[in-house]
Amino acid sequence: MEATNVLLRNMAAYNENESGLFINQGGTSSTKTYSILQLLYLIAKRSKRRLIISVCSYALPHLRLGAVRDFEKILSDEGCNIGEIRNKTENIYEIGNSIIEFFGTDNLAKVHGPRRDILFINEANHIKYDIYIQLAIRTRAAIFIDYNPTMEFWVHDEIIPKEKHVFIKSTYRDNPFLDLATIQRIEARRNNENWWRVYGEGEVGQLEGTILSNWRYLKKDEKWGEGLSFGFGLDFGFNDPDALVKVAIDNRTKKMYWDEKIYKDGNSFEQLRLLVASHCTRNDSIIADCADARMINELKKYFNIKPIIKSDGTVSEVLKLMQDYEHILTPTSFNLAKEFNNYIWNDKKAGIPMDAFNHLIDAGRYRFMNALKGTSYQKWRG
Repeated sequence: MEATNVLLRNMAAYNENESGLFINQGGTSSTKTYSILQLLYLIAKRSKRRLIISVCSYALPHLRLGAVRDFEKILSDEGCNIGEIRNKTENIYEIGNSIIEFFGTDNLAKVHGPRRDILFINEANHIKYDIYIQLAIRTRAAIFIDYNPTMEFWVHDEIIPKEKHVFIKSTYRDNPFLDLATIQRIEARRNNENWWRVYGEGEVGQLEGTILSNWRYLKKDEKWGEGLSFGFGLDFGFNDPDALVKVAIDNRTKKMYWDEKIYKDGNSFEQLRLLVASHCTRNDSIIADCADARMINELKKYFNIKPIIKSDGTVSEVLKLMQDYEHILTPTSFNLAKEFNNYIWNDKKAGIPMDAFNHLIDAGRYRFMNALKGTSYQKWRG
């Protein structure tokens, strides 16, 4: 098993106190989540008695696209037959004598349900303190917590000052397996002071509030964009992910529906074409980033794609209009939700947003800008 010092530090702390509280604060790509999952696998595998280990976050789709994928990679690397040990319906894995389960804290039956031996709360800054309390009082032994420190939250107010714990801070520098391209993408943002503080150095940030805070997941009994026409927005990645999002807009009720489709970097033209083709027909309307005319011209051979006309509205103007809408995301829009939670103004007075956590949001903004044509806003701008 490939181990970083983040795994070794957590392992040493756990071996010293198997009923301890272990807080992992870290920047991007520091391996904090992956390392904790590795440790949980080893604990389960080596335990002579049956342990119940719970891994949770604010929503199960988030876990499936993040922690579950990481965990299954760990299982695969360890030579496990995932099909034999996984109960896909219940999101449970049988490891040795023990089980490791994954669930979202939006499942209140799980939050208020049976006790467990070990708890891991992934991205704890996205769940409420009272949810943590319900989970913690139902945990017999160790509790692991991880998060990106975008701002202070209940861990800093209620846990660190008041409860005995082990604090483990990590950054991308703690990950010796990180590829050069990812390191360069991280270090290219050194000039963005707050982003670098949080995601580069793993220190608590000073966010003054997200730009698009009025968002939620689609409810179970709610239909996505029912009766509305829809289209797609596409943002080209360059050194960042290519991002495609499906959007439907209800101007009467001020609701904007989002469905993340593509969020992947390193694509060749042919790879991107195939990805887009898996979600869009030739007749579907796609509004794309106008910065790459060559890419658009190539994609026009296969899709109904047009560049956004950026003179139709500045980024600041359009974002302020989007603030009037309720933004409703499909539960599988994991990367999009992360963007909504982290997209802030770099200079609010000047109307300049931070150039990060904006790839899918930019794609949706192109779609929104296109939908404004012919509206009173467009007429007002002249």
